[in-house]
Amino acid sequence: MSRAPRDPALEGPVAGTVRLGFLMLYALVILLGAGWAAGNIHQVAPDSRAVVFRFGRVNRVQEAGLLLAWPAPIEQVRMLPAADRQIAYKVQAQSTGFQSDETDFQLAPNDDVIHMQGERDLFNAAYLMTGDGNVVSLDATLFYTITAPSAYLLVENHVLPALQRIFQASAVSLTASRNLDDFLVAQPDEDVAGPGSAAISALAARREALRSDLVAAMNTRLNALRASGEDLGIAISRVDLVALLPPVAKAAFDGVLTAAQIADQNAAAAHTDAEHIMQDANQQRDGIISSAAAAADERIKMAMAEAAPIGALEAQETPADRDTLLTHAYQDEIAVILQHAGMVTTVDPRSAQQILLPGPMP
Repeated sequence: MSRAPRDPALEGPVAGTVRLGFLMLYALVILLGAGWAAGNIHQVAPDSRAVVFRFGRVNRVQEAGLLLAWPAPIEQVRMLPAADRQIAYKVQAQSTGFQSDETDFQLAPNDDVIHMQGERDLFNAAYLMTGDGNVVSLDATLFYTITAPSAYLLVENHVLPALQRIFQASAVSLTASRNLDDFLVAQPDEDVAGPGSAAISALAARREALRSDLVAAMNTRLNALRASGEDLGIAISRVDLVALLPPVAKAAFDGVLTAAQIADQNAAAAHTDAEHIMQDANQQRDGIISSAAAAADERIKMAMAEAAPIGALEAQETPADRDTLLTHAYQDEIAVILQHAGMVTTVDPRSAQQILLPGPMP
């Protein structure tokens, strides 16, 4: 059986080049196919999680680890923070570019000509009124976590504006029910500045509870949205809050705080001086009492020593012994007296003669 003759054109260099080109193209297609098939293999970091979409719908949520997904456009992967990772959001204060004499040092143009109260309140919307009639501005940073990735991705573009409005609504309600001292140290009174440290601890606890109450109020509003079918898929975990006073009020409150601190320092210095004076007085009193007690003891001992002969006389039981001791005591004492006398005149008491003794001249 004879072989079919080959075409000389297929045996030439052109045919070899074409065949090599087709082989390279085939290998390139295989590589591109392998790359496309492995293009959706991801390594999910420990602080992240992956949401897998299949044909535009959420299919599953993959935690940290290796993620195997069908290549696009069958499945698409979106990375989100993990459930315990907090996301910070700085609340933007409402600003109108207007400066009012109630909240700022400068006045708006033509403010001295006409100034309507309604416009003033509108322009000062960044300030909130407290329950005791003061105004305060809240500089807040919210920290939230993603609790429902599917719901979060559906409304991702609306989460931050919603958080802004929820914070403002919660802050207005909470501020109206609190006093200014619950936000910052602005009104030191006798209870706080006095010796009772319990009042200071109570105020600090109230300021700390303010943040937790604000977190609870915002989560309550988020739960209400979730119950109505408008879940944002997030939860507030922490709020960092800084309360600010209007500039004019801040200057006045700073003056009050400075005066209160100076008064406290003066009172403390006076109390220290009084303690020193009290200690010196106590030392002097103790010295006087000790000296008086020692002198009294010495006098008592001397009196007891002088009264010892009399006590000895009282202790004698027989009259003869008592008379003898009295005679000896008399002789001892009269001898001492006579030693100091210049002249002694004696008179016999048993004599009937009358003797006139010279006395002092009138």
